[in-house]
Amino acid sequence: MSSPGWSRAAAAFVLTTALGGTGAWAAPASFVQHRVIAGETLASIGERYLRTPTLWRDLQALNNIADPQKLVPGSIVKLPRRMVRPAGLAVAQVEFVQGVATGTMPAGKEAAAAPTPLAAGDALTEGTKLTVPDDGYLRLKLADGSVVRVLADSDVELKRLRGKRPGASYQSVIEVHKGKVESEVAPQPRGRTFEVQAPGAVASVRGTRFDVAIGHEGQMCAAVTEGTVLMKPRKARKNGKTAMVAAGQGAVFDGKGQLNSRQSLPDAPDLSAMPRDFEDPNTLAMAMAPLTITGSGYEVRIARDKRLHEVVRNGVFKTEKVKFAPLEDGDYTIGVRTINPDGLAGPESQRAIRVHANPVPPLYQSPAPGGRVTSEAGQLVCSEVAGAGGVLFEVASDPGFRNVRLHDVRSGDCRIGIGGLPPGNYWWRVASLPKSGGEAQRGPFAAGQPFTVAVAPTTGAVDIDDSGESPTLRWQAGAGDKFRGQLARDEAFTQLVADVELTSPAWTLSGQPRGQYFVRLQARDAEGLAGPFSPARKVRIGAVVRNGAGGGLVTSDGAPIERP
Repeated sequence: MSSPGWSRAAAAFVLTTALGGTGAWAAPASFVQHRVIAGETLASIGERYLRTPTLWRDLQALNNIADPQKLVPGSIVKLPRRMVRPAGLAVAQVEFVQGVATGTMPAGKEAAAAPTPLAAGDALTEGTKLTVPDDGYLRLKLADGSVVRVLADSDVELKRLRGKRPGASYQSVIEVHKGKVESEVAPQPRGRTFEVQAPGAVASVRGTRFDVAIGHEGQMCAAVTEGTVLMKPRKARKNGKTAMVAAGQGAVFDGKGQLNSRQSLPDAPDLSAMPRDFEDPNTLAMAMAPLTITGSGYEVRIARDKRLHEVVRNGVFKTEKVKFAPLEDGDYTIGVRTINPDGLAGPESQRAIRVHANPVPPLYQSPAPGGRVTSEAGQLVCSEVAGAGGVLFEVASDPGFRNVRLHDVRSGDCRIGIGGLPPGNYWWRVASLPKSGGEAQRGPFAAGQPFTVAVAPTTGAVDIDDSGESPTLRWQAGAGDKFRGQLARDEAFTQLVADVELTSPAWTLSGQPRGQYFVRLQARDAEGLAGPFSPARKVRIGAVVRNGAGGGLVTSDGAPIERP
């Protein structure tokens, strides 16, 4: 995503020399470059940048431009540094950007300025106004080697970026209109200037680490973690106080430049209880230590690197519950600072975390949470994730899954039987498997869900009284039990002629033509748990002629002799 200058749509200066290996800016080159935007002419470029705007014709000859009125958008125009206004113009380089942070350059007479998305590598000039959205972050490196970080929901102006000669007398002035900036200021020799301005106050340094936040009413809150910072009213005023703020301290000036307070910064938060792994695919949520002071909060940032340079999430939270939009799977570093009620942030605690949310786990279908199943017929059923290579099932006798009783993989069908599990309380969970990589590359488990394996209700022994026209079945019942009875022409029960619900342990088989049938019963306990069907029993509907011993008489071919 690196593209020197404001490469996509806006004008920018681009140094023709790069940063050296030491991390400091190289000496200013003899040229700076301008990337053309649609509608610009050499005259408008000269009006914007040259000390003598009418010398734009020199730019035409230098750059071999045929038509000064028809410049190609995206092309480069070189400008001799000696001609640029002011003579010692310096730049700030975008090192990292998250979200759609934009910059607006000062407008010339012919080319209207418009906010333009920033990218790593862009070089920004004096007067550029920066806007960072509430999901954004911007890291800049200035010509003197200082680093400025613009946090989420901030409006900042690079009010002054100048250098009288290479390597000396840099002037860097950052004005914060809204939000917060953090600064790591390179040591400043005599004659150099580094200031952060707010509506009512100014913070100036010669080498330190500090941050400045602007409140809703224009108050300036400055917290110092290294070195010292001089804070003073922006405008001279009677009885105006200055404050020399040392490391570990902060100061608050109101919007009119009046010193409100100077105080010690809050302690660094304890992150030892924070989990390392985060597996929710929908959000990145974490809980900090409870806040004990009304009005305090946390400032949180998450970066791809250990130095917290590439910040991908940052925000301020007035509660211990922190929530961000989800991140891609990978390793990150989180930095957390406690903020006191005046808006001053203390030292930062850091911790390595890992996001492991893909492939997402299947959704549970049955049983319902806390549901009851039988060992003989119970199944654990889920909804498989599209594109997954399979599902990993685990069943344990404890919610922490330390005592796993079942561990199995299913492919193509998100269900598994639990035959063999004795009655008791259990927890189950599922994870998706990729199409390649096996269990080693599985996604996160869904939260464990409880269920109970219960003893299956049964009808016990069934007595059949077939002495009359319509046989009657009777059996034993538990308290609250209900039953289901089925009558069929075939033993496989594919030709059902009756399927009834019974509230008492008796069933008279009436209303059917005479003949031979098969019958079976199923018990359900008071909570609705169904047991297995009883073995199929052969039964005869219709009275038959009986002998003295009570047995039925049959014809020579074995058919029962029916009563008239």
